Formats: sequence, structure tokens, C-alpha cells
Amino acid sequence: MVISSSNKNSTKELNLLGLKINNLTKVELLEKIKNLVETKKKSYIVTPYSEFFLFSQTDTEFQKAINNADLSIPDGVSISLALKYFKMKGVYWPLFICLLNLIFNKKYFKNEAIEKLSGSDIIYDVSNLAANNGLTVFFLGGFDFGNGHTGLLASTKLQKLYPGLKIAGLYSGSPKPQEEDKIIEIINAAKPDILFIAYGPVSQEKWIFRNYEKLNPCVSFCLGGTFDFVSGEKRRVPKFISKFGLEWFFRPLISERGNPVLIIKRINRAWFGVFRFIILLISEKRRLGKDFSV
Repeated sequence: MVISSSNKNSTKELNLLGLKINNLTKVELLEKIKNLVETKKKSYIVTPYSEFFLFSQTDTEFQKAINNADLSIPDGVSISLALKYFKMKGVYWPLFICLLNLIFNKKYFKNEAIEKLSGSDIIYDVSNLAANNGLTVFFLGGFDFGNGHTGLLASTKLQKLYPGLKIAGLYSGSPKPQEEDKIIEIINAAKPDILFIAYGPVSQEKWIFRNYEKLNPCVSFCLGGTFDFVSGEKRRVPKFISKFGLEWFFRPLISERGNPVLIIKRINRAWFGVFRFIILLISEKRRLGKDFSV
């Protein structure tokens, strides 16, 4: 089934192209995070976007990691586009209409009621939540750039924004299996309430799927390259560009600071995440014909 829905555990839940998506507002998400911490439930949160659907087609471990998450929140307009597209009759013309409205008329998708909750935005809200409730946060992962390690830089910046924020610890490491025991030991010794993980997509989701049961009770949040943006080592695309759904097009030029190698890598990701995703939508609709329901 392309799309199905349920209200499992009082959480609005969709299944899109084989991946679980929780349809929550920001307020609902923050309330659920607070509840998970208070009930001391070992849990983790992921933020799927277009590339996740493509990776999951051939990587069953990654698919399990997403579908076993306590919360899977949508990071990207691609999900709203897909939901609208599969509710329309036809294959090519509806896709053209959706893409056109994605740029010029976002209200076209309002009935899908999917709010984009990207990690690079939500980290500020979660940090504020932690500061106001005396919760501790651990920063895992991140990368070294010109001004230092982004995990340290991001935590320092967030503490300045939210003076009550308590940092339980920081560690870079890697998602390699041979490092897992050491990392788990370090995190458990710090006893954080919330764990921010920035190992990049796919690697971080598989890492937490393998290890969350070994952790002391905490809420783990997979954040991709969020530390890079919070630290200022990578520039975010202006909001007016993101609003028009063109972040994928401008990010290579804005975020990678003129580095030709990184720009090429980012363009390849844009091809994979945008055009390959569109091809996936078309192929799924053609394959299932009239036999799918929404």
C-alpha cells in the first residue's frame, strides 16, 4: 500500500511508501518528547525526507530503523507533495500540478496537514524545552571544520541562547560498530535526558536502532548535519528560498562555501533526493495503477 493511516498510541501515523510518518505539529512533538523523558522510556526520533524513501527501497535495516522509531517526523516538503500526488488521478499531469504548486502556492497542500519539522529548526525548540525543565543534553557526532568541532560549537551557541541548558557531555566518535561499546559507556556515564545524534543520514538511524536498548533511559534524536548549521560552519538557505521548496537547488551554492568537491557532492545528493524521488513516485503509481488506496 502506498499510503495508509492510523491513530496508533494516540499518535497520528501514516505509512508512505513503506515508511512510518507521524503527522504532528511542533507543539505536539515537544509535548511528546517531554512525556517520553518524564516516563523514562528508551526511545528515538528520526526525521525522514525524500532520500530516506529511496534508501529504504534497497536497505531493509534502514527501513526497520525508521519504522521502529518512537516518532518519525517529516523533514521536507516532499512528503506533502507525495501525499497529494497519490490522491490525484493520473500519473504525469498531477505531478506537474503538484510541482508547480510547490513553488507558487503552498496552500495547495494544506489539506495534507503535514508540518515540516526539520532537525535544524527543532533542535532550538528541544534545547529551550530542556533548559526550561532542567533536562540534560548530550551531543554525539558532528564534524571538524575551520573553527573547531561542530558538536562543541553548537552546544556552546545553544547554551548562550538558552542559559539554563545543561550539557551532560560531548563526544564525536563514529557510527562504526567497533566503537559502539565505548560510546554507549560514555553516554550512560553522563546520564543525559536527551541525546542529540549527528552522524549523518542512514548511519545515525542504523546506529540508534542497534543501540538504543543499551542506553540508559533517554530520548535520542537523529539530527543529520544539524550541528554544522547551528555552529555556523555551514550557512542555511534563506527562509524565503526554503518556503518555495527550492532549498535543494540553492544549498550547494550557499552551504558549501565555494568548495568544488562539496558542491559536486551536494549536487549529486540533490539529483538523488529530488529527481530520483520523483521517478520513484511515478514508478509506484504506474506499478500499482488503480489498485492502491489513500
